Amino acid sequence: MECPAEIVVPVRAESVKVARDWVEAVLGTWGQDAYVAKVVVSELVTNVLQHTRSATTTVRVVQADKGTVVEVFDSSNALPMAGSAHLLSEGGRGLAMLDVLVKEWGTQPLGGGGKAVWALLPESTS
Repeated sequence: MECPAEIVVPVRAESVKVARDWVEAVLGTWGQDAYVAKVVVSELVTNVLQHTRSATTTVRVVQADKGTVVEVFDSSNALPMAGSAHLLSEGGRGLAMLDVLVKEWGTQPLGGGGKAVWALLPESTS
């Protein structure tokens, strides 16, 4: 079982790509396909950027008993809520997309404030 890996990035638009590239590199060294993980990280880091006032976000990848888990931490206590996007709206579909792409996902409030949003990835096909 691989050790957890994590990266802390500032909450800025360019950090979405940094986090996405990082998770691809980590899973590549673990011999796992990173396609779904990259989509998950992109969505969750973008949510931190758009919906919180966090200065930084931490992305962590962990090998758990059930499989590989991606976690994104921020300083906001507000838990994400799936919305209903209008046909022509640019956003509002990310959490619904997670429902389709991952085995399961959820949120965990943190004792000192903030939260973690996690996603259990499907088994790797590589």
